[in-house]
Amino acid sequence: MKSRSSARSLIAVGFLFLAVGAISLPPTALASPVEPPPWSWRKGSFGISSTTEYFSSQANYDTVRGKFTRLGGDNSFTDFNTWVRARYAFWPKFSMYAGTGVAQVRAVDVATEKTNSGLTQAFVGGHFTVWREWLLMVAEVEAGLPLDAGGPVTAFNRFQTTPLIDDGAYYGRALLHMRRDIKSFRLFGHVGVRIPTAGLAKNLLYGVYGEIPIGRFLMAGGGIDGSETLLRDELTDAERTITQTSANAGSARYRSFDPALLSARGWVGFRPGRTVEIRAGYMQTLTGQRAAAGSAFTLNVVFNSIPTRKSRGKFNSGDRISAPGNSGAFELDSEKSDPDVIAPTNDFEPQKSDDLNETERLFE
Repeated sequence: MKSRSSARSLIAVGFLFLAVGAISLPPTALASPVEPPPWSWRKGSFGISSTTEYFSSQANYDTVRGKFTRLGGDNSFTDFNTWVRARYAFWPKFSMYAGTGVAQVRAVDVATEKTNSGLTQAFVGGHFTVWREWLLMVAEVEAGLPLDAGGPVTAFNRFQTTPLIDDGAYYGRALLHMRRDIKSFRLFGHVGVRIPTAGLAKNLLYGVYGEIPIGRFLMAGGGIDGSETLLRDELTDAERTITQTSANAGSARYRSFDPALLSARGWVGFRPGRTVEIRAGYMQTLTGQRAAAGSAFTLNVVFNSIPTRKSRGKFNSGDRISAPGNSGAFELDSEKSDPDVIAPTNDFEPQKSDDLNETERLFE
């Protein structure tokens, strides 16, 4: 029965990935989205995720924070991005992932309507468990390289007219993810930096979110995230604006000069099984500087494996059951129950000699 259920989950995930791919055959943008880590995992576990975003903008934030200016005439800029990544856990406290992005953009100005599409970034990264006490902490590092035909920013013609689908720069990113569960409410977030090449500004990244279950299969959440300039752009605002005007109908979506942005987002989620989570959401920019103002619809699909449970008996130190998406995990070799999986109010009694049997009963 369990194998049939797992097979159905895999088929469903495969269908969803094909559906997302059919919707967004064209390419990607900027950098890979910040995804919450799996929080804990077991050696040999793996996962696949896909994030799709449709962004639309008709204005840019000004040099004065919060004020924005509409693009000239009826100009508009839209992009449709999809990122896919795969993850594998080599050790209980370290896992790696790799992925790529594809995007399609459309820039409309008073004279023309231009489109462009293609691969945007390839990226590779890793997750490291830092601390698992009253606060869960997982570090993440990621490196990305541009795949769009123009190459790094320095290779682009500043006066090009083909719409940009990406910043076109190599980058490194380091993040610290944190999570704290308050009964059934999950509070989580991240803070870190992104360092691109080709003279672009170096950014501080941050985000704070909350999520709560609704019944057995649904969840709802939301929060804010954004970026601030840490080290300034090596070019000038005027030099960046030339490319934005000639290529992207004036939008500061890509290659912005010292940008800052604060956005709000909300989502509803569906968990059809123990290994799959799906979230559909909406994002709205709130304020910023020299960045595109707009809104986006998002879709995130996550599949994480749960390794085959070992036979009854002594478990090796460090073995963990991997859980889907943002869910927690249970450390089998410990005499303490993990509140992420087993709530403190249930009848689990770790002092009993048959605690392993009791644990397996609760997982059923």
